[in-house]
Amino acid sequence: MKRHMLLAVLLIFGVALLSANSIYATLEDQQIINDPNSSTNPSIIEDETIATNNNAPNNNINTINNNHENSSQNTLEYAAAGDGIYSDVKGFWMRPEDVSNLNVNTLKASGITDIFLLTKGYKATYTTQLQALINKLKGSGIRVHAWVTCFLDSNGKWVDPQGKYSYEVKIPYTGQVKVPYTVKVKVAYKISYKSWYKAWYKSNGKWRYNWKYITKYKTAYKYVNQTRYKLVTKTLYRVETRYGYSTTFNDALIKSISDITKNYNIDGIHLDYVRYPGTAYKYTDGTKTITSFVQRAYNAVKSVKSKVAVSAALMPETSVNAKYYGQDYAQLSKYLDFLVPMVYKGNYKADSAWIGSAVKYIVNNAGGKPVIAGLQSYKSDSDLTPLTAIELKQDSDAAINNGASGYALFSYGLINSSFFSGDSSGSGSTGGNSNTITSTTINEIKSAASRVKEFVESNKRLPNYVTVSGKQISMSEFLYLLVSSVLQVNQGTSAPIKFMTLGEAPSPSGDIVNANIDKSEYLDVARKLKTFMESYNRAPNYAVYSVGKVKFDDLVYSFSKIMVFYNTNGRLPNYAILDTKTLSSSDVISSDLQQYLLPTNNCQSDDPQIRSLALSIIQGATTSYEKADRLFKWVRDNLSYTFYYNTKYGATGILKTRDGNCIDHSHLLIAMARSVGIPARYAHAQCEFTTMTVGHVWAELYAGGTWYTADATSSRNTLGVMQNCKILYWKGRYAQLPF
Repeated sequence: MKRHMLLAVLLIFGVALLSANSIYATLEDQQIINDPNSSTNPSIIEDETIATNNNAPNNNINTINNNHENSSQNTLEYAAAGDGIYSDVKGFWMRPEDVSNLNVNTLKASGITDIFLLTKGYKATYTTQLQALINKLKGSGIRVHAWVTCFLDSNGKWVDPQGKYSYEVKIPYTGQVKVPYTVKVKVAYKISYKSWYKAWYKSNGKWRYNWKYITKYKTAYKYVNQTRYKLVTKTLYRVETRYGYSTTFNDALIKSISDITKNYNIDGIHLDYVRYPGTAYKYTDGTKTITSFVQRAYNAVKSVKSKVAVSAALMPETSVNAKYYGQDYAQLSKYLDFLVPMVYKGNYKADSAWIGSAVKYIVNNAGGKPVIAGLQSYKSDSDLTPLTAIELKQDSDAAINNGASGYALFSYGLINSSFFSGDSSGSGSTGGNSNTITSTTINEIKSAASRVKEFVESNKRLPNYVTVSGKQISMSEFLYLLVSSVLQVNQGTSAPIKFMTLGEAPSPSGDIVNANIDKSEYLDVARKLKTFMESYNRAPNYAVYSVGKVKFDDLVYSFSKIMVFYNTNGRLPNYAILDTKTLSSSDVISSDLQQYLLPTNNCQSDDPQIRSLALSIIQGATTSYEKADRLFKWVRDNLSYTFYYNTKYGATGILKTRDGNCIDHSHLLIAMARSVGIPARYAHAQCEFTTMTVGHVWAELYAGGTWYTADATSSRNTLGVMQNCKILYWKGRYAQLPF
């Protein structure tokens, strides 16, 4: 048995060494983030989710578990990193939608040893694709690692590893408020009357007079009602933010890791985003918290299958890494079989020498565990130009020469086909001049569509170009390929699709649309787009759907999603979700702002009437500030004010009455803003007015990267300026008003 194991080891290393020089190549132009943590849900177009793999027979799983330790081949494949197996790694990160495009023979010929497949992202779990990859690579010698995104919730928002969460409570207190009351008061006023009077004058030494009818005035009195104010002691409430701790998120994450390890014949678990977002120093025991979680994950994996390797994607900031991210290399190495620092030189404005020095530091602090260098395949997040094969080789050499045990590229969907063909010329071509390439395939278009979709969802804009079959093409030319491929898929044909040189859309424009478009309609639009581009040799500014005009950028994004769905499911979707908010504004809505876009109690931003009204108000507005200003002015100018405490109507109610207090004014304005993609929140403070001091609520709207005060209860106020009162002290800001 030991002899067979030794021969198997020598055979694998021999294949790896023979193909060591064949893996360098250029990568395609796409934006990727600082580390491989973002997931893409392939079924975002249709209301279908990719479920976990529940269809694997239990007896198969049991067979895997029972035979796992006994087979000499499996013992080799699942040997821990400390056994020396991870000494010459050539791998890449991979997204689930690319599994179907994988060519195993090409990977083997290129010397690929490891694939890190996104299995649990913050959006979904992709165990169906994990099983497909395992089946595809069976017997190839290529290891599969389940890539797990850790401390991001389902909305992509960072989760405190310590389980800290906030909640709000209403605290009663006794205070005095000015209360109006009416009294009758005696008021003096003037009454005019006319009468005849003698007007004396002197003439020829004698006094004479004339009678004149003259107006006179006298004082009279009347009683009128007058509003006065008195101080009344009442029970008031202030809102306080409090904190608690829960292990629910971490427990569920560990369970997922254990289940994946148990139910799938994987070689490793790869932890990603297992860190603080640069703020670990603000938390007590931040570094200890990260180390403890990795230890817990390590123990969970090893208790199920001891030979499954545990690795983690780590930040590369050497001596300050623990301070900012909670990742202490020396401590983490105790619970990792190998470390994968993401030495992305472009994001740090560095060079290959920096890669070498960072890797050297980490190797020296890794407790003897292997270090696999995670390499960036493009110049930087602000410059998406792909690195050449020569430059990639320089980067990998810098890492290996400083102690790295191999490297992993991010990610498969971004790797040019020349990488697998062994082209090390640095040109990144797929053979011949790219200008001579006249056609492409649906498979190539599917792959490019997934990259464009990923880029849009990360950057809220289209990329400048995309590479298809080794040829860089514009977004106009890519839209032509997309609609052509969608139409061919519908017809059941897979003939090559010709490239077409096209001009840009001269003046893209469109409406804000959020609707389900059925298959017959998007196919009809695809036919019209193809005809237009072939007739006018340029891209259209928009296409007309039954729900409105859809801008050029949104057309590229929506048809890319359709092709991604086809790539994942093997068929076109029955309907597509057309939501132009993704590209409707230059503002990037970060994860911490997402809570200010959701409908909440009394803020019915998903109400069709509210959304329809908001869309009509902002029609033609081009910036988020202009949209926010229009919505603010409409509420200010179309609603009247009535004093009462707390919520009475909510957004939908006050839209009907057009009369309410500050709280209901805010409900409507915030609901309208959120309905069209403008983050909005409630502001609450004790305020002094000219007539009284009382708790006051108003809206705040987020536009152009800035929060603007939006108190629509007074005609004196404008967006960003509140003149009707003075803030005495703050009570809080909320995504959902607690009263």
